[in-house]
Amino acid sequence: MQQPLSAVLEYLATESLIAPNQWQSWRLTPIAGGANNRVYRAQLGDSDYAIKWTIRDERRRAWREYQALQALTHADRVLAPQEVLLDEASFAQPVVVQTWLDYPALTNVPQAAAQWQGLVEHYWAVRQISQASSRLELPMATLNMHSVAVGKQLIAEHCAKLPAAQLPAELEALLVWLETWVAPEFSSVPLSLCRVDSNWRNFLQTPTGFVSVDWENAGWGDPAFEIVDLMTHPAYAEVTAEQWQAFVQAYCGFGDDPSAAQRIEVYHTLMLIWWVVRWQRYLYEVPRGLDARLVERPPAWLTTAQANYQRYLDLAQQTINQWR
Repeated sequence: MQQPLSAVLEYLATESLIAPNQWQSWRLTPIAGGANNRVYRAQLGDSDYAIKWTIRDERRRAWREYQALQALTHADRVLAPQEVLLDEASFAQPVVVQTWLDYPALTNVPQAAAQWQGLVEHYWAVRQISQASSRLELPMATLNMHSVAVGKQLIAEHCAKLPAAQLPAELEALLVWLETWVAPEFSSVPLSLCRVDSNWRNFLQTPTGFVSVDWENAGWGDPAFEIVDLMTHPAYAEVTAEQWQAFVQAYCGFGDDPSAAQRIEVYHTLMLIWWVVRWQRYLYEVPRGLDARLVERPPAWLTTAQANYQRYLDLAQQTINQWR
């Protein structure tokens, strides 16, 4: 471990800063916004780092992020920060250090056509890093569907974490429909790097396009699913169906992936049902202390979760009616 970084990591491991602070020669700034991690900007002379402490779980979040950033660096693609250091053993929480990218983050859902096009270009650039061509160890993305069977399995895994009594009747009806749904078949696709978590806060605007941060769930998967992750993410609730249709058309027309539109349509249906189950899990688990985070939830989390459950339920019901 680099000596100057070692000292600041030891300091931050025991301190939870809530405001910018000067420690020795370091300028330390806490970065808000995450729930599963604590992030600081650490500046010392010409050195400028993002220090990210993650929860310790089976995902190995810090390791995943470090490996994904390495994959991008090895592919010579300036789409994310550069990896600097990984330490999973020395502290209570694993930590990953990366270069700080001093560009403005999006402050809202993209508004201009150029921003939407920038997202298309960013996702197409990331997908050029394929599992077949990479020599780095990296598992499947923590959330990705690369077939209908995998999508149904992901939904089933979440359902299995809910007692039967916690499955509302309307959710059970969705699951019955899903069990009998014969979705369109499509051939398997080569797996590519997928970043996961498409929240607009993770995208930074540079003079030449977008770069993105927060790769702790990254891994291999179907890049078409990444577009569905974007479309169904709660942060994009204000985007209209017409806007999404235009975005999908722009994505599918950008490069050579003949079955992308069909895969996106199928994954979109599966993902809406996945979100209904996921919000029901939040409603069940959080009051029981079964969903630990490093950062406290906002006071209105329950109202938000209830509203999101109903919103995704309505969207899923509308969507399955289109398949009937």
